[in-house]
Amino acid sequence: MAVSAYDRMAHLWRRAAFGARPDEINNYLKQGFETTVDQLINYENVAESPNVPAQPTTTGGGLDVQILDLDNTTSWWLTRMIFTKRPLQERMTIFWHDHFATAASKVNVPNGLKYLYWQNQLFRQYATGDFRAMCKAINRDPAMLWWLDNYLNIKGSPNENYAREQLEIFMLGLESFFAGGYTEPDVQQAARAFTGWTIRRGADVPVNNNPNGPLTDPAQAVIIPPNANDNSPATRNHDYGDKTVFGVVRNFNGDDIVDLILDHEPQRTFAAKMIGKKLFEHFAYENPEEAVVEHMAAVTLRHNFNIKLVLRDLFLNTKEFYSERAIHSLVKWPVYYVVNAVRQLQASIITRGLNGGGRVQQQQTTLDAMGMALLNPPDVFGWPGKEEWITTAQLLARDNFANALATNRSTTQGNTGIPIDTVLAAGGLGANATAEQVTDYFISLLIQRPLAANVRQALVDYLKKTDNGSIGTFTLDATTKDKKVRGLIHLLLSRPECQNF
Repeated sequence: MAVSAYDRMAHLWRRAAFGARPDEINNYLKQGFETTVDQLINYENVAESPNVPAQPTTTGGGLDVQILDLDNTTSWWLTRMIFTKRPLQERMTIFWHDHFATAASKVNVPNGLKYLYWQNQLFRQYATGDFRAMCKAINRDPAMLWWLDNYLNIKGSPNENYAREQLEIFMLGLESFFAGGYTEPDVQQAARAFTGWTIRRGADVPVNNNPNGPLTDPAQAVIIPPNANDNSPATRNHDYGDKTVFGVVRNFNGDDIVDLILDHEPQRTFAAKMIGKKLFEHFAYENPEEAVVEHMAAVTLRHNFNIKLVLRDLFLNTKEFYSERAIHSLVKWPVYYVVNAVRQLQASIITRGLNGGGRVQQQQTTLDAMGMALLNPPDVFGWPGKEEWITTAQLLARDNFANALATNRSTTQGNTGIPIDTVLAAGGLGANATAEQVTDYFISLLIQRPLAANVRQALVDYLKKTDNGSIGTFTLDATTKDKKVRGLIHLLLSRPECQNF
């Protein structure tokens, strides 16, 4: 069955953003797919919402990176996702956070949350940029240097953790190892290139001798070996001897390894396959056909690892992205489930500090229960995802969130819940709307695909039922809006069909 233009546009916005309402989808159809895709990927040309905070707020107001914690950092990020007019940038920030997975469970040294905040900003900066530049930025990212123990990597006793994950996960992939793309000696030699790349600690910190220091600039938080000796810890601990990587012999440093991977064959092609396939799987469907993998690799090579151009081709020219296999095939990540629901329903919920820095942990606690603690993935491989997003306990957490969102009637500042009248007006539903029209609109808003006839009828009957259980006359009055429409929202957000996108 052919996929309609409307369904393709809705699919684009579910995958490349956080979803769009039916009225928005129709407006995007009028301007066409090419203009819409260019608007999504060239987000730097879109004026950001004034509701998007540039930085977290810590106790006392303003930002003090030395007292950042998971609460205010994740609340800030969720606020960005909910209000942003540049959704692809935040979607790609999540993508890179999962790809270069780094967690607060280990990056918990004094003031360690500032490292994760800086890393989050790094992902946003390079979200759709040059993959080479991003990998070099990750080389000197303090959160990563701590997470993968490169601060322990010294001449004569190299620590292989970072070099191993750079090859196995970040740039080449484990498949390339089995295909001969790299060997154990390559890992060992690459590790020597990163000796001495470390974090300023103790006597290396110029103020107060703090283990992490009061530094507020990530560039000052790391020490990178110079080309000439200067007696710094980085210089003393760096191995300046020749290394042999992929058969090439040279006095490599860490950035040279990135260049070697992206310039030397067959590693360059393996890297293109890895990142092209991972982007496709994140946005389209898992385990793509070999022809799709080859296409994504060719596009990545043709555009020299420019992520924006790879995504433009995926969203415009890769027919599999809009195939029946792709549409509604992925389980919503918890953060997508929460942010999509809040945005579609134009809800207002507290996600950041109010009244002198007080913080609300509700949304992060909700995501934790769903299995996705932002800034705290389970390991270096990121979140397992797929069916592991929908265990019994995690589905219950989703249902609890749906209930809390639908029934939130608070008038607290910044926490007004769902503006029911506004949502109904967006669907063209006035006082004379029928139960069938209300049901169909909210299905098109929250599920975005037809439900089985008996399921739809049960929802229509729910709207018509009186308190004694009999079917009565439906009237879209204030009581119906407050009770039945909110109940319908809860039921739809809890449906199995709403867990996929």
